[in-house]
Amino acid sequence: TDEQYKRYVWLVQHFRSLGWDNSKLHDASPFRMVDPDFNAILIRSCSDLADLAERLGEFEIAAESRAFAERGIKAMDSLWHERLGQYVCYDRVAAKLIDSPSIGGILAAFCAVPKPRAEALAARIARLGESARFMVPSHDPAAPEYDGLRYWRGPVWLIVNYMISDGLKAAGQDAMARRIDADSIRLIEKGGFAEYYDPVTAEPCGGSNFTWTAAMVIEILNTEKTPA
Repeated sequence: TDEQYKRYVWLVQHFRSLGWDNSKLHDASPFRMVDPDFNAILIRSCSDLADLAERLGEFEIAAESRAFAERGIKAMDSLWHERLGQYVCYDRVAAKLIDSPSIGGILAAFCAVPKPRAEALAARIARLGESARFMVPSHDPAAPEYDGLRYWRGPVWLIVNYMISDGLKAAGQDAMARRIDADSIRLIEKGGFAEYYDPVTAEPCGGSNFTWTAAMVIEILNTEKTPA
């Protein structure tokens, strides 16, 4: 909405007035969210860096990176929402979890969360599939905030699908991972390499000929050819 975009612009202007000084931005911001998906990507990056460092004989870097990843995964559990069956954001200003079933809390599967949590996330996705034809909607279609065409209010992004599927495979949730991969391919067959898609109609949305969508299709197809 216009009101929401005014708030986004205000934050940018506010941060610019502080010279983008990271030492000031956190405390000066009224918008302080601990977000599960950004943390999951950071944790996974640290874990992958540790693997790479070990191969190169950089054992100090490997140990430091792995310790960071392990600490992050443990901390991630504080974002778990039992009723929703997924991770959610934490509002540091209000000091409470945000009761919003967005895709960020499912993308947490990307960082090798404990297997019981990954199993619960797979079950959560299955429930989303009761009202969405194509996995994985970026917001619960049953929620009042859902909009199949608006950014992060419902549409499917293949890059997000890839990360969720990759994490679920690592946790042994192969059936759901295969469904996500299959739906991803069906979406591009119906709508081409769009930026994102309506999870009910498969309508292509946003930009066309999107390279990251094409790149994710290549990754999915390569994964299908790779023996387990």
